[in-house]
Amino acid sequence: MLLGMLLLRANTVVSVDQLLGAVWPEGLPRTARKNLQVYVSTLRRIVGDRIRHASYGYVLDAGPDELDALRFDDLTARGYAAYREGNLHESRGLLGRAVGLWRDGALVDLAGNPVIAADAEHLGQRYLAAFEDWVDLEIDEGNHLSVLAQLTGQARRHPFRERLIAATITALHRAGRRREALATFEAHRQLVARELGVAPSQVLQQLYRSILVDGAEAATPSGSGPGRVRPAQLPRDVSEFAGRAEHVNALVETLTGSHGTDVAVVTGAVGTGKTALAVRAGRRMAGSFADGEIFVSLRQPDGRPRSVRDVLTELLRATGLDASVPRDEHEAPAAWRSWIADREFLIILDDAVGEDQVRCLLPGNGRNRMLVTSSYRLSGLESVYRVTLDEMTDDEAGELLTGTLGQHRTASGPLQRILRRAGATPLVVRAVSTRLDALRHLSMDEYADLLESAPSVFDELPLGGTPIRERVARVYADLPEPQRRAVRVLGGLPAGPVYWSELVAACSTLFPAAAEVVHRLVEANIVAASHTCAVRYTVPALVRHFAADLSR
Repeated sequence: MLLGMLLLRANTVVSVDQLLGAVWPEGLPRTARKNLQVYVSTLRRIVGDRIRHASYGYVLDAGPDELDALRFDDLTARGYAAYREGNLHESRGLLGRAVGLWRDGALVDLAGNPVIAADAEHLGQRYLAAFEDWVDLEIDEGNHLSVLAQLTGQARRHPFRERLIAATITALHRAGRRREALATFEAHRQLVARELGVAPSQVLQQLYRSILVDGAEAATPSGSGPGRVRPAQLPRDVSEFAGRAEHVNALVETLTGSHGTDVAVVTGAVGTGKTALAVRAGRRMAGSFADGEIFVSLRQPDGRPRSVRDVLTELLRATGLDASVPRDEHEAPAAWRSWIADREFLIILDDAVGEDQVRCLLPGNGRNRMLVTSSYRLSGLESVYRVTLDEMTDDEAGELLTGTLGQHRTASGPLQRILRRAGATPLVVRAVSTRLDALRHLSMDEYADLLESAPSVFDELPLGGTPIRERVARVYADLPEPQRRAVRVLGGLPAGPVYWSELVAACSTLFPAAAEVVHRLVEANIVAASHTCAVRYTVPALVRHFAADLSR
């Protein structure tokens, strides 16, 4: 079991807890950790230094020429790259070699272990995605007869995978077996109606209709082929990234581990780096999801929330279904869940404005994973893993600033003054870097003086794209009027941690239910638990400055 787990995750650190769960899935003996060390030592005597200790677990080093799973990954990656470059012949050959590596399911001898079985299932899904892409290319090349036997076998084993069904129907029709093609559709229609309570997708129904009228060619369904069904939409990762490593590791472990959850939320005040963290974690997981990665913003360019129907339309098209979204508010999310039921995507929803907006978009099965960022805590979402981002430490802020400006222009004394004034968030540090990089004559001391004397701190924090003041204004605009009034009051409190009772007392002259209003501000991260004192709260610096600007 130990070797199987390390091989399944070759070249990746496997935590001690994961290994313990794999070796003893039914419960740990008292000496489990000591026994694990003995087992690892025994393996090391066989494979040598290929197994090495890492910060929180072990890693087994291997190359594509030594491990068929790595060879499969290498061949599929090269195959998809060739497809994107327009070299369909090479793509077909590479994907065919990758598919040809498989003779049975992954690690069938260890299938009784639930931890190993979960990882083996994940690997199997990646195989099926590659098989589907390869088959589509073969059919497009006119090789439908040569793949038909393999295709029908896979369709029998996986009757709910619509791409397999569609490819089988297409191959049968092109082989002159029209009656069998129509019967295959009808059998699938009855199956999904009986077992799932849904109809076949619009893509499959369109294919069925084209065969009914016996068109000149039953084209491969729209949305098939490696380039169209494997979206890779993650934005570019920021090169300047400091701290947060434990959060990135936790997200990757949660969303890809066998004991994780299918939805994670990254929350925090404006400027704490929620999107950057999600993208970095997503980049770490890229390639782990058989059908690709999707990134969708839940706000319009002007900051207003997008409608669920608008987002669902984008999601369906990104996943290969170019069809109209049902207008009914219940049918539309159901269509989305049905469409991705047999797929495996990583979906990042950026800048959510509330639980209702997200809840309608949640997948319905366990193979898709969703990572949501929001300035709100989204406490109403059940069974999610939540990461709350605080301000950076002085060391992390200094590391980030040094990475952009260089050591010679970064001094800890004035940096602490800047952070006390504007807040120790990645957004602020990036703005400071932008200003100092443009105005080379300014020392950090002089810039700190400017910030401390400026009527509005936002005037001295330039940033490309959406101005920092506008980012805070978006969250403020989402709030009901009572909470906006509370923001204006709480913004006048002194900087630093305060007790809950002080927050409530400051608002009690405005609202009879002041505690509830403050609680809503905590939900919006306008008020945050102090990371230096667990029983106190803070109003983030950018919020305080925004409130001060409003009062002028």
